[in-house]
Amino acid sequence: MKKKVNVALIGSNFALKGYLPVIKKIKHLNLRIICSRNILKNSNILSFSKKVGYESNWKKIFKKHIDLVICSVPPLVQQKILIYNLKYKKKIIFEKPISCNYEKSKTIVKKLKYNKIYCDVNLTFLNHPLFIKTQNIINKKILGKVIRYKIKWSVVSQDLNKKIKSWKTNESQGGGIKNIFLTHIFSYCEFFFGKNRLRRFEFTTINFKKLKFKNKINCFIENPKSTLGEINIYTKQKGLQSHSINIFFEKGYLELSTKSTDWTKDFKLKIFQKQKNKSKQYKLVDKQKFKDGRSNQIYLLIAKFLKRSNYLNIDYCLNAEKNNHKIN
Repeated sequence: MKKKVNVALIGSNFALKGYLPVIKKIKHLNLRIICSRNILKNSNILSFSKKVGYESNWKKIFKKHIDLVICSVPPLVQQKILIYNLKYKKKIIFEKPISCNYEKSKTIVKKLKYNKIYCDVNLTFLNHPLFIKTQNIINKKILGKVIRYKIKWSVVSQDLNKKIKSWKTNESQGGGIKNIFLTHIFSYCEFFFGKNRLRRFEFTTINFKKLKFKNKINCFIENPKSTLGEINIYTKQKGLQSHSINIFFEKGYLELSTKSTDWTKDFKLKIFQKQKNKSKQYKLVDKQKFKDGRSNQIYLLIAKFLKRSNYLNIDYCLNAEKNNHKIN
């Protein structure tokens, strides 16, 4: 029988809607404390268990018998938590970006490694079965060498639609499409192709409540396993979230894509192979679907973390933030 792991959950929105239901499903996780400003507004959570304690001050949980801290808070708060934990060395799972700016993130990661703190960052797509399948196709050269790739991601911004001013629309506080979405893309590009080298970029901005908000970003990058990659992210007011990754090989191409209300759900992987002696004709040789969204990815993240931990995902995230820092 596996030893119970005592867990503290810090955060409000995604912590309660995303992490909490998954924690309840993993039998050997014992949720001991929830630290959330929204806890009194949700009677379902308050009735979750008599054994769960509720805290308003996150500092207090580090002095209690907790094995794992799961943190889903704004970057300005997260960087304080990560620095505070250097003294207590609790196992910790946290969100990207690591902090509100690259230099602070770099310092925090250096200290995490120096203190050998068991930790991981939630990079949703790196636990996704179809993204792992794509990495295998690239590494095993099933379709030959990668020639180039193109990524498009259209994001429906609820904050902009509802004219909500928050850290999510403020780059200086770790928000904006650069920190929230481009970090994901840079991370899985390194996961697929090796370290990113930013060649050039361009972006457009809109004024949003006196904030200059980047609502469209185009990037061109190089990687050890690809000659050139093109990334395009833009915000829109309505419609479905659309995310497509097209990778072109010597012997074919693949498309990994979704159109959904949730940008983590309903991914499809299509693999095309060049037909012999027909250079411009391709045949669909494999088609796979994966419907589950963020809850499944969180489950995979925690399950993987409990088995082993390394700093690979954190390095992906930090390298992504380094490239983001160049896009000003």
